[in-house]
Amino acid sequence: MMKARALLLSMLILSAASPAAFSQDAGGLVVLKVSWDKERIRPRASVSPLASQDELVQQSRRERDLAAARNAGDNGRANVIETQITRDNDAKAKARQTEPPRDGYKYNVTLRNDGQKTVKSIDWDYIFIDPNTQQEVSRHQFTSDETIKAGKSKEFGVLYLIPPVKTVSARILSKKDPMPFTEQVVVMRIKYSDGSVWQHP
Repeated sequence: MMKARALLLSMLILSAASPAAFSQDAGGLVVLKVSWDKERIRPRASVSPLASQDELVQQSRRERDLAAARNAGDNGRANVIETQITRDNDAKAKARQTEPPRDGYKYNVTLRNDGQKTVKSIDWDYIFIDPNTQQEVSRHQFTSDETIKAGKSKEFGVLYLIPPVKTVSARILSKKDPMPFTEQVVVMRIKYSDGSVWQHP
């Protein structure tokens, strides 16, 4: 009976000590939740560069020549100039076309600050581990400039073009099948508002 009580007491002590030890090892930050999602990225149209002085002069000259040809009734020359202007405008429009949509992957983490200092920036790694071999399959490294005050929690994420794991089926990437790997986030470096830094040992 005494052995059972002693064992139970030891288990309670370890259970109570684990969260504090984890919090201290992570510089005061506790990982509450990790997840990733597939997103369709639709890039914005490319911004048209400013025309150079030579291009502006050439455009103005063509417009004057076109007006002069029309006023003189020279339809042949007017058609040639119009064709040149149309081709030039088409080339500029093509350069501004939107890129085709592509797949992106958003990696999310929720952290709680159990420390006494305000966090200003976090370096964190999103890791995928084979549960059978315990070998690391993939690691994605991020830096997030996020403010987390003492005692507060915050969820944030990073949109990334690289999939969670390179050798994975399309069904898993589409969330139709479960991910066969264990997912975890490791906080690697923390910068606090007072300028001090914590580094993962």
